[in-house]
Order: sequence, then structure tokens, then C-alpha cells
Amino acid sequence: MRRVLAVSALLVFGLLGAARPILIGITQIVDHPALNAVRDGVIEALRRAGYVEGQNVQYLFANAQGDFSVAIAIAQEFRARGVDLVVSITTPSSQAVVQVFKDTHVPVIFSAVTDPVGAGITAYPNVTGASDMIDVRADVELLLKLVPGLKRLGQVYNPGEANSAILTEMTKKVCAELGIELIVAAANGTAEVPLAVQSLVGRVDAIYCTTDNTVAAALDAVVAVSKAHKIPFLFADPTSLERGVLICTGFDYFDHGLLTGEIVLKVLGGTPPSAIPFVRQAGTQVWLNLDVAQEMGLVFPEEVKKLATGLLFGGQRFVKE
Repeated sequence: MRRVLAVSALLVFGLLGAARPILIGITQIVDHPALNAVRDGVIEALRRAGYVEGQNVQYLFANAQGDFSVAIAIAQEFRARGVDLVVSITTPSSQAVVQVFKDTHVPVIFSAVTDPVGAGITAYPNVTGASDMIDVRADVELLLKLVPGLKRLGQVYNPGEANSAILTEMTKKVCAELGIELIVAAANGTAEVPLAVQSLVGRVDAIYCTTDNTVAAALDAVVAVSKAHKIPFLFADPTSLERGVLICTGFDYFDHGLLTGEIVLKVLGGTPPSAIPFVRQAGTQVWLNLDVAQEMGLVFPEEVKKLATGLLFGGQRFVKE
């Protein structure tokens, strides 16, 4: 954990009290680019509004390293430290924080939560936030355009992550409607991801992974199998393009952090969380990795290129005009 000392006379809900900093706890389930971008976006939104580390705000940062029991311990530590507000990033971290803070008046602002209602975190007056529910159907249809005659789709996921379990069920439904067989490979932790993805070799025509934090933390293993066996791989996280993914879809997670930060600012300004409905992120992007395509001997069809937000070529991103 990192603690930054600062001085401020402003307390949560816009009240004035003893001169002390606003203490905000920010917790995430694992360390990977998308979640770090959310965190940075939240901090940037507050900075733009005048909340600057070292001057008038104090943050406690924590990372559960993929362990829900650690996420609970982090939430308990935040409560013991007397935080004024918590930002919980991802479904598991949000479930842990809500479990610990549900009987308090401390605001909990969740972020990067796929299905807040399904995750059971929206029934409390001190909880609101932002959802990053992705468009599963659009992703699968994009893979159909990329791989004509796609019949077998592989998916690696952690059944212990509520967000991933929900999205996997959605993928099953979409695939059934489109006449595709979905072959799932479960990984209950990052150490199981390499074996899970290896089990798909020879059995699938493409691989699709949603916003699964376990997969994201062990993404290199999926990328390695995709490249070695020339299996097209779509991952629902644009921040992972440079890590060797062929196609990335989804949201700009820094923007998602900014959206979450706007909610935090409303609460700090005096609006109770119960008066702020949770919001869904808009603006799905499609990024194509031309470097990986060349390495795999694959050419993107024109109808796929037309859907692209931008390209990665020569290690650099280019936004399509």
C-alpha cells in the first residue's frame, strides 16, 4: 500500500470539519494495464477538479493479487483506517468492499464491474458506480467476419469471478444462436491459465476472452498459444493490444476511470450515492494488431478493417481516420 500525506479542510459530502485530508481508498483485484488505467483515470478526474496528491487529498492504494480473501482484508484495513470513501475496481474487489462497508455510511464507488446487479452490490444506499459491460454478441460476430466458417470457439475464464461467469454464460447463449460450439477452459487462478489455453489447441478455430481479470493477469500465456498455433485471438481489453493480442475490443479504461471519477466528485460535492444511479460505459472500440497478423500470416478482411477504431503497426498505434 502507498500512502500520500496531504492537507484539506473538506470532508465527504461537502462538510467542513477538522483540518485533515480526504482519505480515499482505491483497491483492485490484480495489477494489469486496464485496471491501472481505471485507477489513473479516477485520480486524473479528481486532479482536474482540484484534488491534488500532496496538497488536498490522500490515497490508500491496494492490490489483492487475484486473491478474494486478500481483497476482504484490504477492505477491512480501509475501514480500520477510517477512509472517507472507497473506489473499488473490478467485480471481486467491489464485492469484497461492499461486504465490509455495507453497514456503514462510507460511500463505495465501484468501477469496471460487468454486472453490478448480478454481482449483488447495488442494494445498498452507500454504493454506486460504473459498469463496463461489453457487447459479447458484437465480439462473436466480429470473429465470424474474421474467420469465415467459424464453428468452434474457445474461451478461457475463471468461474470464480462473477463477472467472467456472467459473460461466459452470455457467450454460450450468443454462440448457440449463431450456430457456434463454445468450448470453455476453466482457470481458477493465473497459474492455471497456460494449461487451460493449451487444452484448446486443435479443438477451436479462434479464442475469445472477455474482461476476465485472471486471464488478463496471465495474458502472455494466451498470446503465446495463439501465435504458436496461429489461432486468432480476440480479447475484450484495448489496453492489451501491445501485449500481442490480434484483436482487442471494448472500452478505453482511462476514460472509464474518468467516468468513475465524475461519480466520486458528485459524492464529494454532497450528493449521496443513493441519489446517483450506476452508469454504463459507452464507446466500444475495435483495435487490430497488424504486426501480429503479419507474424501469423493472416490478412484482415475488408469488412473487419471497416469496423476498426485503429491499428497497431510497427509497434505504434494509429487511429483510423
